[in-house]
Amino acid sequence: MPNAELQALIRVGDTARNQGRWERAEEAYYLAYRLGAGGRVRCEWGMALLALRRRVDAAMAIDRCLKDPGAGTAAERHRYTDGLERARREVGQIDFDLSHQGARVTISGKVRDRDASTTGYVYVEPGAHTIKATLPGFLDVEQTVQVDKGKAVQVVLRFVERPKEAPAPARASTQPVTPRKAVARLPAKPLTQPEPLGPFDGMAGAQRICGIGVTALALTGGLVASGLAAQYGEEAERRAAGLRRNNDDSSWICASPSSKHAVTCAEINDFYDAHEIARDVATGFFIGAGVVAAATVGSFIYDGVERSRRRPVRVVPMINGDQAGISFNGVW
Repeated sequence: MPNAELQALIRVGDTARNQGRWERAEEAYYLAYRLGAGGRVRCEWGMALLALRRRVDAAMAIDRCLKDPGAGTAAERHRYTDGLERARREVGQIDFDLSHQGARVTISGKVRDRDASTTGYVYVEPGAHTIKATLPGFLDVEQTVQVDKGKAVQVVLRFVERPKEAPAPARASTQPVTPRKAVARLPAKPLTQPEPLGPFDGMAGAQRICGIGVTALALTGGLVASGLAAQYGEEAERRAAGLRRNNDDSSWICASPSSKHAVTCAEINDFYDAHEIARDVATGFFIGAGVVAAATVGSFIYDGVERSRRRPVRVVPMINGDQAGISFNGVW
């Protein structure tokens, strides 16, 4: 907030204080303090709280303010000190002495900030108060004290490490030891074997399915390309035969076509080119299908297929004299 607006808030608080409108003064001073105003603003806020009979909050605010040497003039500090004494006569004080830093302290259920130091004090309403402190790794500490008006009570809280749970010792048997008779026992029942994976289960099954699908697509593509190649070749031969027939020439006219036959020869050559391209594409599809199919079949042979409790297929190479082969043993 700009400094001009902050000063305007302080002037609002001063005017309301001079007019005795303490609720308005408390609101303006508190807002200015929260927005960064220093010096006497916190003390003036505490004096407004005192006028509103909020003596505990007033004591805390004025007490903290007076720790700043630059908070107000000498006359103002005398007024603030007098206000703090009047507030302290109506409230009680609890002085803390903690054994460890960082404890979480609650007073009658109201949580205070974790204390970075081991000592401190706080103002409270007169009466009985239960102080509880917690710290990770330690047992909770709790103490109830009676705080009188205008008096201070010392509270010492000592933390004890939480004991680690030890395993319970085994109970010793009190029965006399007697020899045991040997008893014949039945052999343990063999463990149930898990069901073997099928040929299309798991990651290998997914790869086989993909291999079969790719093989089918490649074969289909090869067949389509072969059909197109045949059509293009037949069309080229049909047109070439008609050209030879119409010109009664046994030589290939399109080898060096005249201007009369240039267009026709160009079309025939296009059909021959399309025939060659379609044939090459069909060859590529068939080769790809063969490679994928071989890999898929190899997957079946390598891993084997185990259904129910039957043994998987096993592949064993065999050599007999001048003959060699492969033996397949198992159930597909």
